[in-house]
Amino acid sequence: MATLPTTMKEAHISAETTVSIHDVPIPVLTHPHSLLVKVAATSCNPKDWKMAASNLMTIRSCPNSGDDIAGTVVSVGPSVLSFKPGDRVAALHELGTPHGSYAEYAVVYEWTTFHLDDKMPFEEACTVPMATYMGVIGLCGMLRVKTGPWDVAEMQTRKGQGAEKLLLVYGASSAVGAAVIKLAGIMGVHPLICVVGRGGAFVESLIDRSKGDVSIDYRQGPEKVVEEVKKVLGGRKLEFVFDGISEKASHENYWRAMDLETGRVTFVLGGHREDIPEGIEQSTTMVGSLWKELQPLGKKDRLGMGVGGKDFGFAYSRLIGSWLQEGKLNIHPFEVVEGGLAGLEKALKTLREGKSSATKFVIRIAETPNLKRRHSGV
Repeated sequence: MATLPTTMKEAHISAETTVSIHDVPIPVLTHPHSLLVKVAATSCNPKDWKMAASNLMTIRSCPNSGDDIAGTVVSVGPSVLSFKPGDRVAALHELGTPHGSYAEYAVVYEWTTFHLDDKMPFEEACTVPMATYMGVIGLCGMLRVKTGPWDVAEMQTRKGQGAEKLLLVYGASSAVGAAVIKLAGIMGVHPLICVVGRGGAFVESLIDRSKGDVSIDYRQGPEKVVEEVKKVLGGRKLEFVFDGISEKASHENYWRAMDLETGRVTFVLGGHREDIPEGIEQSTTMVGSLWKELQPLGKKDRLGMGVGGKDFGFAYSRLIGSWLQEGKLNIHPFEVVEGGLAGLEKALKTLREGKSSATKFVIRIAETPNLKRRHSGV
């Protein structure tokens, strides 16, 4: 393998969602379980512009806010056992830290990285990490619908509660919402109530109506949505809600249909909703708990999984890689943005303006202007 250059191109995002490209030093590995990855492709997430705009209180500012990575391992830390230089991988970069995915090279950790086979295009693989880790943390870490795919028992009613409980996925066409649906299918969690807007046709392609899954259009308004949710429930109680939107009073579309004693709702954006009755457990699904134990913002704010995030990441990284190779986990629809990192600003502004639905934007790093020399070697 050719010698690494001393500098690389890296994109920085401003509070106004403008993007500038800089020459910066190649990252140096400092953690024994870290990997240096040559980024082939990266995908965009709404948090990438929100972080720069200081809209996420629990994540510190970082100019290169990209985290979804697919590429080739260049070097590994001394304690890394599962990967070696030359391996094709996808990974989730630690949010809010230097050396993210909007660059030629990025740094990731062994427990949030998984292998790719030779058939998996990098453009597809980079759509997987963030959404899938968020989905599995929400299902198994926060809502505790199941402990994992090894839990073969169907969702059981708590003793003395009567009818079975259901899972509602709000924002079902988002990358994270869709990941929850896919993971629920892998783990045998049915029936699902999927609340969606413009991406209704996409969600219909994911659900299994033979197992009772349904979709409901939120654009009817909260009163009508709650009415339809209750109709689907048919007297049963709604215990589990994954809210993949978590803003603009999204909870008004479902909380009145929830079990007021044992209900659980997890949000992808933090903050305690004071108008939800106290009997419903609220939490925030935070992928940051894969690297650290997150502290509540207040007495009522349960953020992330707490302890055990590293072990959780190790276990599910192996499973995610396996599910991809076996075809159990399907890729989210995506669109490649022209110009590599030079096209990043357009992609992030489209996300900020809410003009994208059921699609992830993907950046091919090698298409960035003035990178031909760099990518002809390493």
